Amino acid sequence: MLTQNPHTSGEVGSFYNRHTDVYDQALGGNIHVGYWDDEADDSPMRAATDRLTDLVTERVAPAEGHHLLDVGCGHGSTAMRIVAHHAVRVTGVSVSDYQVKVANDRPQPSGLLGQATFRLADAMELPFPDESFDGAYAIESLMHMKDKMAALGHVARVLRPGGRLVIAEHHLEGELDGPDAARMGDAYAFFKISLTTDRYGELLREAGLKVVDHTDITENVRRSYDSMVDAWREAARRESEGEKAREMERAADLGGWIFGVTPQLRYGLFTAVRP
Repeated sequence: MLTQNPHTSGEVGSFYNRHTDVYDQALGGNIHVGYWDDEADDSPMRAATDRLTDLVTERVAPAEGHHLLDVGCGHGSTAMRIVAHHAVRVTGVSVSDYQVKVANDRPQPSGLLGQATFRLADAMELPFPDESFDGAYAIESLMHMKDKMAALGHVARVLRPGGRLVIAEHHLEGELDGPDAARMGDAYAFFKISLTTDRYGELLREAGLKVVDHTDITENVRRSYDSMVDAWREAARRESEGEKAREMERAADLGGWIFGVTPQLRYGLFTAVRP
């Protein structure tokens, strides 16, 4: 089952225009969670978030000359790491004009193996011809899409046969009840998200993709959450007062509840292929 998200892509873009820099500060220059091998792993945040990028890339399995689609590219750090280590092209899309500007303004040294470009576009209406890409990945972006089926259908359409889609995403193991459901509704409204409870299995199959792997890495990424909450509180302190300070404090309160008190919240890596 899927809880519907009434927010528009423009509202999601506006949210990230305001919050991207906070995520960047919290997550070591990336805007997705980090991965630690175990409790003894003392890797700094940047190394851990880069490791998550590498885990996704390994599952996409890019070959030299491949063209990859970054679905919800953020401010370009993920794509830039991939082209630094693989001789591929990456096209990233985001609904945040601020993120696209930051991504396109990133310097691309001549020593890069590949090339990355970024554009303002909605994954639910991808502006690319059929079979344009050899692979795709979506890191913490599908949770913001009100019509996940449309987005996955478009990704399947633009993938070439044999192309892989890798999703790194939060989801719920079971429905929430009573006060927890109401509080999650508040979080959905604030963060412009909705979470699937089907582990993306049915959604991917309906899009015509074959699921080949699901790996739960919830415990490996959990350390990221305290850093995110701390960054929102620090942003609120910097603002000291006013609407933006209240917004950042609200983010910290809701984020702390979601990440700290919601056992149903999981994080998985999902790999699917276009037959």
